[in-house]
Amino acid sequence: MAINASKSLGDRLSEAPNARTWIGGVSVVLFLAAWQVIGANEIVRSDLISYPGEIAAAAYDLASSGELGANALTTLREFAQGFAPAILAGILLGLGFALSRLARSLFEPLFVAMYTAPLIAFVPLLVVWFGVGSTSKAVTTFLAAVVPIAINTTTGVRETQESWVRALRAFGATRGQIIVKAILPGAMPIIMAGLRLAIGRAIVGVIAAEMYVSTSGVGRMIQTYSTAGRAAEIFVLVGEVSGFGFMCVWLLRRLENRLAPWRARA
Repeated sequence: MAINASKSLGDRLSEAPNARTWIGGVSVVLFLAAWQVIGANEIVRSDLISYPGEIAAAAYDLASSGELGANALTTLREFAQGFAPAILAGILLGLGFALSRLARSLFEPLFVAMYTAPLIAFVPLLVVWFGVGSTSKAVTTFLAAVVPIAINTTTGVRETQESWVRALRAFGATRGQIIVKAILPGAMPIIMAGLRLAIGRAIVGVIAAEMYVSTSGVGRMIQTYSTAGRAAEIFVLVGEVSGFGFMCVWLLRRLENRLAPWRARA
């Protein structure tokens, strides 16, 4: 009876409103508290793992000096310069590959090879071609993002329900109307999944390019503080990058709910 009562209580807790949020929040607080105790009492060398109190102090110092904000703006600008055109190019290329068998046969193997190739290895070559300025970082971001967007768009368009297309054709819709009214909406969930994948690859690309050769940017800061062995500052910068990626993915999910509301209700 006691076991059943315990299970019943657990079931009630898990089914309570916002239960997952509360449970996740408590687990994070417990983790941070344990990390603070271990680091502050030097149970493990604090210069290797730092601890939340020290990280918060480092974040305040970096923010108040203006170093964090200025370098974050540089990285954000380079990211936007590469990611925005990658969205347009990736969707257009994906449409072309899906609607043209010849284009797919010619270029799909190249894109698959680009997707599996380590882009970081090409950063030195991109720097030679485009220089040490922001252009090389933007190009790296573009190449990192455009491939998953194009591949997912191709898959999404090819999996669009044929009944939607036939229905529009029956009503005399043009090819452009079919693409806008049936193909793109039907492929939207898979396209958005490609965008979410592309964000992670693009962030890695721009940070790696800045670490390789740059005078500013979050990647350059990570490189500088890594060389100096400043664990607290590295945690601040990694947290900033992770937070930016999380925010982008969250915004994309909200956008998907607007563009494909039937997906949100599913």
